Amino acid sequence: MHLQKAVSGFDLFVRCVGLGPQIRIVKYDPSAPLHNRYTMETGVVSDEERSLLENMTLTINTFFGWDFNSCEALRQGGTFYPIDFANACPDSQVTSLHYHFPWLIRSKIRWAVFCAVTRRPMRKNVDWQPYYDVLAKDLPYRERLAAYAAIARERLEADRFEEFCAKHLGHLDEVLCEFFTSDIARDAVRQKVAALFPKHEIDMFTELFWRRIQYHLEVEYGHGQ
Repeated sequence: MHLQKAVSGFDLFVRCVGLGPQIRIVKYDPSAPLHNRYTMETGVVSDEERSLLENMTLTINTFFGWDFNSCEALRQGGTFYPIDFANACPDSQVTSLHYHFPWLIRSKIRWAVFCAVTRRPMRKNVDWQPYYDVLAKDLPYRERLAAYAAIARERLEADRFEEFCAKHLGHLDEVLCEFFTSDIARDAVRQKVAALFPKHEIDMFTELFWRRIQYHLEVEYGHGQ
């Protein structure tokens, strides 16, 4: 919170959720009620900013040895400042993520299956020397960050991961859409809402989150219920 306060006058707050080499950049509104903080706005960053944020998140995650983490950053004067990047078990509830929840489930499945099938060994110790070697070259910031991110992608086997998913998990999007339009999924959302919300709000918020999930399927997969 002190870092957030220090970047006064920011014009954008993002949360970058990283799961393996997969990154989701979401505009975040900390002043909104919990169920509205992860916004559904799209196109909030340029392609160049997206690349920077992805590289930043991948660098932070692999530097600390995390496969799953979210990195918060504020934009001020065209520059992004990381303010909270130690969320190694970030919020994963449908009542928070709603629209973005199918992405999280899809990403978790893809990464878990890849790690299990390829028997990817877990890195048990941090190894910072390759990052320090890049730092010693005294490169400009963006070049240095890109070099860090190259280490990150190598450690996360990003190319091998994408090839694996394309070859073995090409049907996953169809399965995802089928599940997230099912009565089972809707009941799961309702159970989560019932565990967190007052009884008189259960129907309202179940419907709200369900509509947002369906909107995600429509926007990102062209699947309308």
